[in-house]
Amino acid sequence: MNSGVIIVFSNNETEISSFDNEYLANINANKICFVNNASSDNTLNLLKKIQFKSEKNISILDIKLDKGLKAAIKSGARLLLSESEFDFIVYLKSNMLDSLTGLAVFLNNFQDNKQDYTSLPTRSSRNVLYDVFSINEVMKKQFVV
Repeated sequence: MNSGVIIVFSNNETEISSFDNEYLANINANKICFVNNASSDNTLNLLKKIQFKSEKNISILDIKLDKGLKAAIKSGARLLLSESEFDFIVYLKSNMLDSLTGLAVFLNNFQDNKQDYTSLPTRSSRNVLYDVFSINEVMKKQFVV
């Protein structure tokens, strides 16, 4: 199972300061993409420090102009897909970092039940977001079952 995780950050310097490698240890994805969505604070530098200290395969995408969450997710998906092929990609916003502690269990079960989830909708015929799913949706369905 080849999986990727996109985490979108936007002016989250205070939240990132408590983010450490312990969070990353819970992610069993093959690739992690941090998307810095037009932050004006020290978010990008903190993400670079995390990338440097981590043993995980992390890419950082720095978006200069905020065009919204969906555009940030799409950019992160393009970056991940340019580096490898994935069975699926899960995304979350930085305010959901606490969900990372249970992410390993969800990713393990996700592959078997992928057809039960809805990918991020798009109007494009070249659907970059076909296998990109919200961790919020994954968690909701896991707790309902």
